[in-house]
Amino acid sequence: MITFTELLTASDDDLVRLFYKINTDTADDFILRINKVATQLGMNHSQLVCALGFNRHIRDLSDIFSTLGFRSYKLLSYRRNELFRTDTYNQLPIDNILDIFSERLEDQQILESLREMLHPRLQHIEEDIDRNGDPAHIISYRMEVHSIYGAGIVDKTFAEARISKDIGRFRVIANEVQVIIEAKFLPPSNLFFMDSLVPEEKKDLIEHDHITPAMITNRLQNKLISPEERDMLEGYL
Repeated sequence: MITFTELLTASDDDLVRLFYKINTDTADDFILRINKVATQLGMNHSQLVCALGFNRHIRDLSDIFSTLGFRSYKLLSYRRNELFRTDTYNQLPIDNILDIFSERLEDQQILESLREMLHPRLQHIEEDIDRNGDPAHIISYRMEVHSIYGAGIVDKTFAEARISKDIGRFRVIANEVQVIIEAKFLPPSNLFFMDSLVPEEKKDLIEHDHITPAMITNRLQNKLISPEERDMLEGYL
């Protein structure tokens, strides 16, 4: 048995020693082979593929990923990316996700892959929250968003893309605007005057003392703001 974190961070020598003991049947298809190996290691399919796939040493260990039925590292990475993008904390709990993020800077190729997957992954999770509203998933989502910014994975361009999307409800859930400010990607004054922020986000900026009365007065001069935002802003004058 081995934990997700131990497999994710294992050295090349440790991986060789571990998989030397693994039993597989080459007659099985790759899904069945992964499942059987995962069972031997005490984890699930997604955990095995992602822990191994995000391990920075696995790229050159062809004997190991071929054990799982992958003819190349690229094929392993395709499966890894598919599972990472589409899981909603069911097979990869938040602790696993945070471990992946903490390891990302050890390998530039892995870091770039993570960056490419973040927008579709978060969108998939948001759609799941919309459907199910699972409180545990909401907490995990908030933790993940904070980790993405805090771990230095994303940049200003990512923050701007998130702000421009019609996902105000989810930014509020994650307290994302405050995280963006703390990361120094966008100043509060710029955020306050953006039409894409919902009234609740602007209220939070005001209550955190980021916004002056003069700025509120200036914003109220915009005739295009929504009645909800106008009512909220007038309450602070």
